Amino acid sequence: MTPRSDESSLPFGRILTKLIKERQLTIQAVANLAGVNKSVVHGWMTGTTPHDLHAVGKLSRALGIGFRELLLGEPESPIGLTSLDVHFNKELVFEGICEVSIRRIVAKQEVSES
Repeated sequence: MTPRSDESSLPFGRILTKLIKERQLTIQAVANLAGVNKSVVHGWMTGTTPHDLHAVGKLSRALGIGFRELLLGEPESPIGLTSLDVHFNKELVFEGICEVSIRRIVAKQEVSES
């Protein structure tokens, strides 16, 4: 478990350190939330790659932040049915005659040209 300081390392330690400062948490409190020893949390803060992703998940839930956001600095972005309209063009063909609802979306398979 060697700390990494190159730019390709996970932003997890920086994000965790920022959250600890913003929320005025102690390292021991964070360790308790994650279910790990406080030396593990200190290692995370100084750049050690977390090996126990279950503990990171437990910590993310306790802090109310998404797993990806805590570990990678990327906000969660699941595509749910409520957000599908963003991905499709809406076009009104015959107003009032029918209603179209999407129940399942299947990706088109590319047709190979022979």
